[in-house]
Amino acid sequence: MHSTIMKQYTIEIELKSDTFIGSGEGFGATIDSDILFDDMGIPYIPAKRIKGCLKDSASQVCRMFKDSDIDLPKLLDKDNGIEAIDDFVNSVFGKSGSDRSAPIYFANLVIEEYDENYKWLQYLAQEYKFLVSRDTILPSFTMLRRQTAIGEETGIAKNNSLRTIRVIKKGLTFNGHISIADDSDNINLLALSCLNLKNIGTKRNRGFGNVECKLIDKQAVDITNNILKELSKCTD
Repeated sequence: MHSTIMKQYTIEIELKSDTFIGSGEGFGATIDSDILFDDMGIPYIPAKRIKGCLKDSASQVCRMFKDSDIDLPKLLDKDNGIEAIDDFVNSVFGKSGSDRSAPIYFANLVIEEYDENYKWLQYLAQEYKFLVSRDTILPSFTMLRRQTAIGEETGIAKNNSLRTIRVIKKGLTFNGHISIADDSDNINLLALSCLNLKNIGTKRNRGFGNVECKLIDKQAVDITNNILKELSKCTD
């Protein structure tokens, strides 16, 4: 039995707006909905979350190509329908409840130079515990936003609807390693999924979570910029 050859890439996401990657919990009595962050107060994007976002993006990409009557190798034959698209996306990203592992592995996405920053902040928190702590570090990466629900008929804020959420500041860049089976169709779909991904997180209808996503190879080449040119050769 031959072992599967895996290729290594980096997913890079730059936040173009403040972003809410919800933890599903609040924080104390002041924050109704909080983000995910580590024990030092550094936010991160969990692997499962970004995998789900890119899987949804992959489905959108496949449907766009099919609606445009464009064939891709293996991906879309003229006679294949939506079920074939779902099967292909599931074969790359996996399907919940399946006993087969997906040919793709995601790590958490963290800020640039995360390991070095974490070690320094940990050291400072130990040496200067009255000055440096999780609560003092968090505001460097995040900010609080307050929102109210607006009544459809009145057009004014509903009573007792004020909510406070913590969001990650725009401009931050997150990186995470990814391993994927060395198959051109898998890699093409992943690259197109990154190119198509424009929003992550919740409250996107409130202007949060605008992003730019890139797939970068081991030679630090951004292959999302080249993917459409490569695939155009298949449609000539």
